Amino acid sequence: MNKIDRVREALAGRPVDRVPASFWTHFEPEAANGKEMARAHIEFYRSTNPDFLKVMNDNPFELVGIERVSTPSDWLRLKPNSRKSRVRQDYLDGLKEILDAVGQECMVIVTMFNPFATANDNMSGTLDFSDAGFQAITNHLREDSRSTCAGLRTIAESLTEFTSDCIELGASGLFLSANGGERDRFNASQFSEYIAPDDCQILQAAIDAGSEFNLLHICGSSLRLESYAKYPAHAVNWATQASNPSLKQGRELFSQTLVGGLDQAGAITSGSFDNIAYEVSVAIAEAGRLNFILGAGCALESHVPAANLIAARQAVLHAG
Repeated sequence: MNKIDRVREALAGRPVDRVPASFWTHFEPEAANGKEMARAHIEFYRSTNPDFLKVMNDNPFELVGIERVSTPSDWLRLKPNSRKSRVRQDYLDGLKEILDAVGQECMVIVTMFNPFATANDNMSGTLDFSDAGFQAITNHLREDSRSTCAGLRTIAESLTEFTSDCIELGASGLFLSANGGERDRFNASQFSEYIAPDDCQILQAAIDAGSEFNLLHICGSSLRLESYAKYPAHAVNWATQASNPSLKQGRELFSQTLVGGLDQAGAITSGSFDNIAYEVSVAIAEAGRLNFILGAGCALESHVPAANLIAARQAVLHAG
């Protein structure tokens, strides 16, 4: 069974020859676009041999119509990005090189951060998704939800268009990194009003463009996972540590394929191969072999040895 068929069958809930496995990481800033982006991802793919490749997107959102967001009313002046912006075109150029190199071997999915996370980038002025930035946008939503939601919807419009362009170029799907779902940030009603519509718009746009692999990454701790149960995704990923539900609990909430099982700060980062194999066996025993793809709960640190990722992939052959 080749990688594309293995992942496709796992997403459909059908038997596979072995559990698929894939991990992802952030790269150096110079590898955000173009040829350096392609080089970094192709080297990562060749050295770690994942069953699918997630292409990172560490580009800051380009503000149009305003230099900086300081007050809730500022969001009303935000305009959508241009489809022809240099940043977008450079990313698409890098993606095309990646697809040409490995797109016949594995599914390639592109990364978008949801509007709430992207708004954080504009609040903090950096792409570090700081707690201060998240708190600032949260405060804006609480102070003036109408104006702030208008800004989030403008961001969603740009991300929707960008996502469609990536799928139409040949990407197999979308990795949507979704922030804002912590239980202590918004209540269920606020989440449904402020966060969910924009997230679902982007995911649905990917499907409409031909995505066969929408991977929803629910980012954060103490998450209200049930708020994401109806998102249009083929697979769901979250960190099962950090006061979050386990894989078993997630099975009760989601009908889709689950991705993850390993602690991104655990054995996969600095443990022995035996430790890694043990964590892999525990994850597969809990999740089962159907509708499951082994991975980490979040992006790995860039210094994680490739040998550790190979060890995890090898361990699935002996687990379950």
